[in-house]
Amino acid sequence: MDAGKIITHIGVVVWTSKANGSALHAALKALHFLDPLGRSHHAEGQVGFACTQSSPLSDEALNDLTKRFPHPFEQTMSEIESIGPSVNPHDRLQACVVEWMKELDKTATEAHTNGIPSKWEALGDLIVLPLDAFANGAWIEALGGATKAQADQLWAAVAHALGGARLARQDHISDNELRSPRVEMLAGESTWVEFSDYGVHFGFDASKVMFSSGNVTERHRIGSIDMKGETVVDAYAGAGYYTLPMLVRSQAGHVHACEMNPASIEGLKWAAAKNGVEDLLSVHEGDNQATLPKLAGVADRCHLGLLPSSEAVWQHALACLKPTGGWLHVHMNVEKEKVQSWSDETVQKLDEMAHVLGRNWSIEAKHIERVKSYSPRVLHVVLDVQCVPDRSEG
Repeated sequence: MDAGKIITHIGVVVWTSKANGSALHAALKALHFLDPLGRSHHAEGQVGFACTQSSPLSDEALNDLTKRFPHPFEQTMSEIESIGPSVNPHDRLQACVVEWMKELDKTATEAHTNGIPSKWEALGDLIVLPLDAFANGAWIEALGGATKAQADQLWAAVAHALGGARLARQDHISDNELRSPRVEMLAGESTWVEFSDYGVHFGFDASKVMFSSGNVTERHRIGSIDMKGETVVDAYAGAGYYTLPMLVRSQAGHVHACEMNPASIEGLKWAAAKNGVEDLLSVHEGDNQATLPKLAGVADRCHLGLLPSSEAVWQHALACLKPTGGWLHVHMNVEKEKVQSWSDETVQKLDEMAHVLGRNWSIEAKHIERVKSYSPRVLHVVLDVQCVPDRSEG
């Protein structure tokens, strides 16, 4: 649907008193009946809301509405004006699905709308849908009855609705040492992506590299820390998720990037050249249990960006710091109510590990960043830890 274009069609409008209008709107939206692009209707003392249905609501649908909206209402078949694309991608996505179903002479049911994703990854012009998107029984039936050309039309419309040119759906993670991602291309062929974020260029093969855009606030925070002239070790560099912001925005003097996935390394090196920081980057390929010990005593800062836990390399990370100390950025998934106690326990563990290494440091948690909710009761957090020589000894 073109921006600004008004399309008129006959569809269902549900009416109630203006006093109950907000409640009716909420009920229709919850049931996925509401047409996100249809104009509301008004009459004296009444308000009507356009629905996605092209024929009167069934008895079952009316019963569902009555349960959510226990006030008088009526439905009419009326002329509906669609007012053009919404700026809300969720609305655009629902609207393109409704239009596609109409072209197949079908009606989008609640089962279809339940199969529409509420989240996705935008990697440049490639939109990556979750594994369960458009994959329930209703969608298997709808797509099974469509021609390839019709299915291609849907995927292209979905990509466009979400602001992309290509579309993929996440597949099951590969059962290998690297836990490589897999994607099913729905629109377009190439899985290589390039994009810029806060002036930092990234590039990688999305079918081989995991990259979570959901951690964008932490990526920006790390990139805002002044690291001028510092030597940094990134123990889990990936395709440069944190390495590149530290080099480009934090102006680190040099970053030693540890990574074992060849595809991630390819993306990291490409992006380092694209950003003009390749001379400030050393890539250490292989298992960081082997590569980190070779970096003992070189770093002012060590970044530990592995979830759910990076504890397996904490002692190596401490050993990477210069004898004068430095900083650790420790990522972890922690139960919400245990964040502070986890912080205290982490500092204690790091203190014990430092003494094993012969480092008489004072270790202190300087900041806890609550990045995002990982699951209903678990948070992704980052603990900024400072290690300095203990002046009370010696």
